[in-house]
Amino acid sequence: MFMKMKNNFQLKIRNMFFVSHNKNRKYIAVLTVLALFTFTGCRHNGITITGTIEGTGKGEHLLLREVKPGILEPVDSVIPDQNGGFTFRAETETPSFYVLSIGSDDFLTLLASPGEKIRITASRRSLASPSEVSGSEGTQIMVDFRNQQQQVIKELENLTKVYNDSILSRRLPLIMDSLDRKAAGIVADFREKAVTLLENNSSSMVSVYLLNQQVVPGLQLFDPAKDPQLYYKVDSLLYAQYPESDLVLDLHNFVTGLRQSVSLTGTSGGTIAVGDMLPDIALPDPDGDTISLSSKRGRIVLVDFWAAWCPPCREENPNLVRLYDMYHYRGFDIYQVSLDQRKEDWTGAIRNDRLGRWVHVSDLKYRDSEVVKRFGLSEIPANYLIDRQGRVIAVNLRGPVLMKKLEELFSQQ
Repeated sequence: MFMKMKNNFQLKIRNMFFVSHNKNRKYIAVLTVLALFTFTGCRHNGITITGTIEGTGKGEHLLLREVKPGILEPVDSVIPDQNGGFTFRAETETPSFYVLSIGSDDFLTLLASPGEKIRITASRRSLASPSEVSGSEGTQIMVDFRNQQQQVIKELENLTKVYNDSILSRRLPLIMDSLDRKAAGIVADFREKAVTLLENNSSSMVSVYLLNQQVVPGLQLFDPAKDPQLYYKVDSLLYAQYPESDLVLDLHNFVTGLRQSVSLTGTSGGTIAVGDMLPDIALPDPDGDTISLSSKRGRIVLVDFWAAWCPPCREENPNLVRLYDMYHYRGFDIYQVSLDQRKEDWTGAIRNDRLGRWVHVSDLKYRDSEVVKRFGLSEIPANYLIDRQGRVIAVNLRGPVLMKKLEELFSQQ
């Protein structure tokens, strides 16, 4: 664990509640925003965010953005007065998340419920650690959580320093073992506290924030494949209360896919082994144009079967992006076949996971897709790596194993 995490400790933590796409698809409720709010209307739905930010520069803009599945877009902006004072007003029907920011890396995530009047006191360049928050219990919980998270990061960074100072030591293997155990203990203790916090707030929108947190960059706090019951519980409680919330609906759709499982059991068909010619595929892309696998002859191709609702498939997608960037110019390509049912889910996952540079096809028939029987698929993710003539080189390689195989293939050229 320590070796996997140590390089990440140097990264700057941007503790925006994000998704993280990803990936098991780590459920990621990503950040977007409604268009400009009308500040008039029913008072009981109004929220007010006021405060003071010490040390703001002349003419600096304070930006308020709302969190919704997709991206962050401005709701409103103000220039703090000479004392750093500011006021925002908005309307919301349900508890909603907002990001208050100055510049690109100074921000605070807020949870505001209809009727709340939130007051914040903070300093420039440390918005994420305000000295005072009042009027929002949810925001206070998130600020306290982040403070604990920063303490964990600091402890892990100290372990990294010990490692760096010991690189030339003959005792390095023993030191590494000790550091690994200490890091694992720190992470396990933090996760245990986070589970308790999640369970105590499972009927609050705070739980959506917690489900999307990382211990350190790249290390998700909760894993939907290992802890699905946490996701099921939060979904059932929040969907009953706030079915109109975009973030809750996004979580609900994810959990629906998680409950379906990645299994495609009940299908039949033959097996395809290394050395076999892979059958051709000809299916529509998102624009409706039929693209055949055979059109990629002359290139080494990864034929990947996946779906937007499949967490492990989504988890592997960042690795595919990296490998495509590394080897595409040398003759590597990806032909990705989706077993989704809804086009919007399929194309949304392509967009959110940044997969648009290679070929995507689907007949949107899930387990009734023609490729399921033809390829004898019993589960996804599944893939075939084929050579330039279309013959199978390897089956179901992922992560570092797939990278090693590509290194081997292209080093021979």
